[in-house]
Amino acid sequence: MTESIAAGLVYRATIWIATPSMIGMDPDKYAVAISVVSDEGIGAISDLGFYGSTPIYHIIHVIVMDVSGLSPATTLQLTSTVLYAIVPVVTVAHLTTVLSGHRAAKLGSILAAAGGSTIVYSTLTIPQSTMLILWYLVASILIIGQHNLLRTLLLVIFLAIMAGLHKLGALLPLGGITAIAVIYLIGIIRDSRALTMRHLGHYFLISGLIFGVQMVWLTAWIKGTIAKLIYIVSGSTIEPTVDTPAATTIDGLDSLIFEHGSWMVLMLAAGIAGIWLFYTQSDRKTAGLLGIVGTSTLIIIGAIASPFSLSVERAIGIGEPFFIILAVIGAVILSKQTNRSVAPVIVALLLITQLVGAGAVPDHPVEVQEYLTDDEVNAKQWANAHLDQEIYGNYFIAQEITDFEGERATHKTGEGGGFPEGWSPASEYLVTGNLSGADGCFFLRKGQDKVQYNGLHQLTYDPITRLEHSNRSAVFENSDVVIYC
Repeated sequence: MTESIAAGLVYRATIWIATPSMIGMDPDKYAVAISVVSDEGIGAISDLGFYGSTPIYHIIHVIVMDVSGLSPATTLQLTSTVLYAIVPVVTVAHLTTVLSGHRAAKLGSILAAAGGSTIVYSTLTIPQSTMLILWYLVASILIIGQHNLLRTLLLVIFLAIMAGLHKLGALLPLGGITAIAVIYLIGIIRDSRALTMRHLGHYFLISGLIFGVQMVWLTAWIKGTIAKLIYIVSGSTIEPTVDTPAATTIDGLDSLIFEHGSWMVLMLAAGIAGIWLFYTQSDRKTAGLLGIVGTSTLIIIGAIASPFSLSVERAIGIGEPFFIILAVIGAVILSKQTNRSVAPVIVALLLITQLVGAGAVPDHPVEVQEYLTDDEVNAKQWANAHLDQEIYGNYFIAQEITDFEGERATHKTGEGGGFPEGWSPASEYLVTGNLSGADGCFFLRKGQDKVQYNGLHQLTYDPITRLEHSNRSAVFENSDVVIYC
């Protein structure tokens, strides 16, 4: 396990160091918000809007930042890198040892150290990432199933913090407890000696109470959910559709497998093992594992099928350690049944698929690059210092903040997802080809022909060539970027 943790630290640190800017959309806003709290005190949280809705997250990182002397961005990335290199591996190793023995634990630790989906969270430094770390601990308590005062107290503390970190923070444990209870009931029907559910009733009441408080008081998520359900029931669309005459949609089975094959293969292996265990095992711990995996699977299905704001990659992170545990247990059982050493081969294949998945590779061919290169960082800093017009750029470039204390840096949520002042996404203008419709400057990556806009699109023209023949002029250029105003 120690070797796996070390390997995970190296892996995640490599991704962090190799990407000059923060990855994703929200992390830099949280860095700005944490900087504000550090400078102005805890009272400033009330003025941070959306990015101040998780005070526990801010307080923890302000303490780390002030004690260590690190910058807000480094604090966020360092803590998440360390946490995600340690907690998933320890979770998998501990639970797999309890459920299947030391051999399975070693194989599970290796797979958990380089889980493709968790790399998203080792770089996507947002409160949901911290919430998931606590979820792994809560799920471990539920799976082990030993009921005592200390475990109950830890459960209450973890649930309260989770509810304050993310909208799913209280729903996940509630769903997990419910799913475990269902598996327990099935086990009791099959074998009256099998299980007792008394402690689950206590846990259900605790999680239900915290969930109710969160929905009514701590967040406005329930209001947004009801509004979206009304839209769906009434037949309305959540977002207006826009024709994309200047781009073609990138889809198809090959693209789907190439982008999502890593977690699809892992879930397939876990699903086969889960079905086997469901019919052959009736002990408390196996029931707990199957309940947690079932809950995670439902969340993933919801992320794929529903219009709600949860990406598939983030949903995968909810259940990945537990899918790994199931897949490894299944591989070890198969080895024992066949008297062959197939478990290491299966784990090696799963490891390869994880390491080539879109979640593990920031420059994955089927994804738009979600971070800024050094030249792009320099270009954005130049634009912030020299341009006073609205600037339109790649969605992730428009989101990124390069100077946390600059005039254009903001932690507030604005129209379209909280872009810094003076920046807007160019996606719609690019896929429609209507570049003249944008009143301001264009910040374009050289050679980029893919655009994220309600899915991945391939441009059928070169926007830089079109701008060269327009009434705009190039005002800045380096090896990666050109800016037209």
